[in-house]
Amino acid sequence: MKKILLITLILTLGIALYSEAIIMRSSDMSQINLQKLNEELLQYDVIFFGEYHDNPILHAMEHDILPGLMQDERSLILSFEMWERDTQSVLDSFLKDEISEEVFIKESRAWPNYQDYRPLILFAKEHGLNVIAANVPRHYAARTAREGWDFVMDLPEKERSYIAKTLTAPDDEYKQEFLSTMNNMDAHMVDRQSMDRFYMAQTIKDDTMAESIVNALKDSPTSRLIHFNGDFHSRSFLGTVSRLQAAMPKIKIAVLTPLVMNKEIAELKPEEAQQLGTYIIVLPVDDTEDSQ
Repeated sequence: MKKILLITLILTLGIALYSEAIIMRSSDMSQINLQKLNEELLQYDVIFFGEYHDNPILHAMEHDILPGLMQDERSLILSFEMWERDTQSVLDSFLKDEISEEVFIKESRAWPNYQDYRPLILFAKEHGLNVIAANVPRHYAARTAREGWDFVMDLPEKERSYIAKTLTAPDDEYKQEFLSTMNNMDAHMVDRQSMDRFYMAQTIKDDTMAESIVNALKDSPTSRLIHFNGDFHSRSFLGTVSRLQAAMPKIKIAVLTPLVMNKEIAELKPEEAQQLGTYIIVLPVDDTEDSQ
């Protein structure tokens, strides 16, 4: 019955959200609209919005979801993989209207698809929301991929503060998923030691983003936080999510996970959907970039 329901939902995509996608509650495989999603998300302390970085449907949803998260007494914090810790002061200056957007884009090292995130930043600016530049500076991740992270302990204090205090690279399900993804990208010729460093470069991001979220919630314990990241960082409650859960086991976390419509999605079982995320966003078939 559940399988039939999901197939029916996929076949009726034309009347769903933005006429192109559906939102599905994984606990019972039922379709919900954006308003209902917002109502249910008010139960959570932290929301992870996993995205494919080049998908316009997801970027539209990211913006449209924000007003609904401000419908109770809790303040809202926005957190981004797309901005890095050492640019926090630049981000703050733009939110306070102290610098121009042109300067902000340049000095914050905004991603090439900044226009996709601009509505989120401007929403935060308009409503006076705190925004967290959560990620590790990219040159540290790149250096980790080349040589591991032993160099971190020798960094000057200020630079060290841009990286999570505790770094982890466990041999777990997340690592297996990472290795599988890398192999699917024709990286199977890379030696194991190099692959381990690539994994460390991945997890240094997860550890730092999770710590950034923890710090933000400690500074504002009554706030709700939504974190935007590539899907791989939050899918199946792994990556950044697992680090946050370990640090703050009592908070309630919701994960929004995108899936591209295909035969496997139609055959998805309820227990499998629940492992992927709290809510599933089913997208039409399209080309998507690597979400790591």
